Amino acid sequence: MSTVSSQKRLEQAKTAFGSTAVTRIISLALYLLGANLRELAAFVGTPLDTIKTLAKRTLRDGLPALEDRRRKTSNFLPVNEIQHPPPLSCKLLFEKDAFVVVIDGEKRFELLRRNPTQCRTVLLTLLNANLLDIEEVSRAIGLSPERTRKLRAALVRGDVEALLDRRRGQQQDYLFTSEVKSELVQQFVLNALSGWPTSGRAISEDLQRRCDIQVSERSVRLYLNKLGLSRIAGVLPELLEAQKKTSSNF
Repeated sequence: MSTVSSQKRLEQAKTAFGSTAVTRIISLALYLLGANLRELAAFVGTPLDTIKTLAKRTLRDGLPALEDRRRKTSNFLPVNEIQHPPPLSCKLLFEKDAFVVVIDGEKRFELLRRNPTQCRTVLLTLLNANLLDIEEVSRAIGLSPERTRKLRAALVRGDVEALLDRRRGQQQDYLFTSEVKSELVQQFVLNALSGWPTSGRAISEDLQRRCDIQVSERSVRLYLNKLGLSRIAGVLPELLEAQKKTSSNF
């Protein structure tokens, strides 16, 4: 038996398992081989009662009993049973001007309410990661739980653009006050009956010239489609002429 090789191997084992674990492994091996307990205790420099406890605990608990129980991880457990960090805890705080996300009770960041798309994107991402629940996210973004579920799915399918499109769609209604709506419909009817173009671009330009109302071409087109007006542009002149022939009011 080579003393040099033994020392080298012991140092390697201590690096891998720690000095305490190596001493306990040797003690257990000698115990299993039938060594006298008092002689074993003297050989490894460990009290006799400690050797007895070690043997009893190892046979009861298995390999982890060979290690120092103060260790956070075990060198004897399979890899898939160790090194798993504790799950993150995530809390959403509602403040006047911002939503505050608190992670693990100490790391925090703010989402300003004046940036609604950013708020939706981050909060829905946390929802998809199961770090926030549906109720608090729904409350934060001002939608029902069912609507929030659809939006989280849209985020997964279409990335942030899915949220941007929805935001633009909502903003169109904000642009259309009752005055704008009435002028838009009047302009559409006027153009249709006069044989002028009724495209979104044409209506937008005519509103600008006639009423000094600025509404984008896309907004006009969306609203006309929403009301179904685009489908009747070509038949309005015919309907007017037919009405003239059958009505005494003309």
